[in-house]
Amino acid sequence: MAGGKLGQESRTQSNEGWARLSALPVVAALMPWPLFITQDHWWAFILVTAAIIAALRLLFGRQWPSYAGLNLPPVHGLLTAAAFLLIGTGSAILLHHVYKTAGLRADAPIIRDQIGFLFQALNEEILFRALLIGLFIQLLPSIPVISLGTAFVFAAAHFLLYQFGTLHIALSITALATLFLAGMAWNNLYLAFRHIGFSWALHAGWNVIWLPATIYDESTNERLYEPQVFDRVLGSPTIVAAACAAAVFSFVLLARRPLTSAVKA
Repeated sequence: MAGGKLGQESRTQSNEGWARLSALPVVAALMPWPLFITQDHWWAFILVTAAIIAALRLLFGRQWPSYAGLNLPPVHGLLTAAAFLLIGTGSAILLHHVYKTAGLRADAPIIRDQIGFLFQALNEEILFRALLIGLFIQLLPSIPVISLGTAFVFAAAHFLLYQFGTLHIALSITALATLFLAGMAWNNLYLAFRHIGFSWALHAGWNVIWLPATIYDESTNERLYEPQVFDRVLGSPTIVAAACAAAVFSFVLLARRPLTSAVKA
């Protein structure tokens, strides 16, 4: 009886693993399309989100919100909204200082573009946090290794996108370090709470302030491409230090959470 139950649980976990493994390339293939569809691509992120949800619904059935990291307790939903507003306000203040010290000038982002980047952050959180970490949890016994490994994949994906995408511009080591550290912070929030609410709040609250903005080099008045903006902003010592502080804080938070919260599906 016990052996049959264990065998059924093993088959269920195996099926879930294959479903996650199937979902990863599908979602990853959908992610870059907003960059290729049109320059005015704010709405394309929303279309990609809809396509991701449809794919997850087909693969996981009615349980797809759990696999997408979207099962939030009501209180956490309210805290997520508050965290998003707090991070967005703090990002605007911090970026004002960074732009000044880095010799940059930024136009105010258009609201419709900011809406698009809300969904862009959501898409990345579903892929890198809910699906990728969900798969790693079944394969790796160490929570720190899972966090570090997923952060490496997150930074590497950005490097590959810009190095081998349409612009062929490589990101600097400091920009990649920021992406790695930020990835660790978001990973740890997901591992601690097993939903993407708080990691999305940090991710989106930061992205909607700077990514939709048009940024120029103040000395030459030249508009910068996105990889160049990554280097000048994410490569700033202030931003690297802030990402490092966020990563350290997230590890402290994760250490204070019961490990069962990190490993339960």
